[in-house]
Amino acid sequence: MTSDYLFVVVGAAVWLFGIVMVAWHVRQRRSSMGDPGLPPDEQRFLDQQYRRRMQTSALTITLGALIALCDYLTILKTSPGYAAVYVTALLLLAMWLVLLAVGDAMASRIHMGRSLRKNRKSREALAGALAELRRHEEQEQRRRDDDLMSASKDRK
Repeated sequence: MTSDYLFVVVGAAVWLFGIVMVAWHVRQRRSSMGDPGLPPDEQRFLDQQYRRRMQTSALTITLGALIALCDYLTILKTSPGYAAVYVTALLLLAMWLVLLAVGDAMASRIHMGRSLRKNRKSREALAGALAELRRHEEQEQRRRDDDLMSASKDRK
């Protein structure tokens, strides 16, 4: 393979990656929509996450198509000024793509932290209720044992 088709190959790979990501996000979305037990705040987060990730995937597809076009746009070969502007636009799109991905990662991390704190509070509350239940059961057992002891003393 010559370097003449390098942009087409790289662009096609980026484009294909974007298509695969869109399919994956749609599949995840359909599976989460089928769960009626999701709380409203979790569903809202998943809706926002789906929009963010679809935007990132669509931008990946666009970036792949624009990279592949580099071989076919003759003005890029004849005019260094247009080539510089085009490459700069591609780099800006790539940086925007990275920023979108970082934003999604941060939003997911914040959401996960909130979920973990909520679960920890629930677990602590359940542990406290279980400890209280065990104390109550021990007191009941002691009372029953004392009643049995006093009943056996009364018989003697």
